[in-house]
Amino acid sequence: MSKIIKSIGLMSGTSLDGIDLSMIESDGLSFIKTHKNQYYQYSDEFKNKLRKLIFDEKISLFEIKKIENELTILHANLVNDFLEKNQISSTEISVIGFHGQTIFHKPIDKITWQIGNAQLLAHLTKINVVADFRVNDVVNGGQGAPLVPIYHYYLFANQEKPIAILNIGGVSNITYFNNDLNSLIAFDLCFGNAPMNDLMMKKLNREFDRNGEIASQGKPNLELIESISQNKIFHQEIPRSFSRNDFDEALSPILSLELTDALATLSLLFAKILANNLQKFFNELPKKIIVCGGGAKNKTLLKNMQNFLPNIEIIVADEIGFNPDFIESEAFAFLAVRRVKNLPISFKNTTKVNKIDGIIGGVIYEI
Repeated sequence: MSKIIKSIGLMSGTSLDGIDLSMIESDGLSFIKTHKNQYYQYSDEFKNKLRKLIFDEKISLFEIKKIENELTILHANLVNDFLEKNQISSTEISVIGFHGQTIFHKPIDKITWQIGNAQLLAHLTKINVVADFRVNDVVNGGQGAPLVPIYHYYLFANQEKPIAILNIGGVSNITYFNNDLNSLIAFDLCFGNAPMNDLMMKKLNREFDRNGEIASQGKPNLELIESISQNKIFHQEIPRSFSRNDFDEALSPILSLELTDALATLSLLFAKILANNLQKFFNELPKKIIVCGGGAKNKTLLKNMQNFLPNIEIIVADEIGFNPDFIESEAFAFLAVRRVKNLPISFKNTTKVNKIDGIIGGVIYEI
């Protein structure tokens, strides 16, 4: 067996809610042992700073760098607190996979920007850090996302195939595979929680629609769903990637609806887009879709998906023993191990990179 490495993964996604931390042991291949997880919720003040990074085009570079260091310190404090609580020495951890916070993503121009001071994180935790996971992918013609599929492939290897893993974060992405690595296909699907969360914040000053309860009270606008689902953004060829703001124009007609109806419409629209994409891009439909990410808690979303796809079993990851909240942070711990071992993390059919054997991603920052 190749060398087993203990690693920590850190994920701060486009939902802007907080930081997920996971510790795993892996050889970067089929051996994966998950350990404990920990979550840190951002303060309202810091969430507003992150929103300013994304939505305020006039923010200065100095402000960006200040917020970047503040973000990094929060990540470092979480790592050090986790190690202390679990009586783990930093010397036991070989590497940290540090995703950072995406504030701009435009791969067509070979630009992807995740803030996070990796050298500072290594200094504060006394652990080597792998960061900048997306840059090499984009430079080599890739979309820079999604990067989690190779982890999905090994994590869910024992499930009945073909299978799909649907991650619903701020943006949603889907991974599909059958019996070998050559069958691995992945792409960003469409929006995820971001437009729903933004509506909740704007209308009720609440972070999200818990369990999809408010959406369940609304009446979806079927005419809008039909017209918006035809928008070209939802029919781009794969592999493809999106940022959280790419759907603003397409979804803008929904904003005029009452909150309950707007959320119901977004939820049903998501399910329709999912069904359309499965039919368009997969020769053989998956037998099962495993849902993870924050959207896995949205019962209205799950119900709509099942109604659109009655012949596919749709389950949340925790129903088969996986924690849906931490699969992405586990994945970045796994990707860090693969970087240390110089194994590729993205492939032609997952991000569109122009290298047949895939791309090694991530930069190592040593203590």
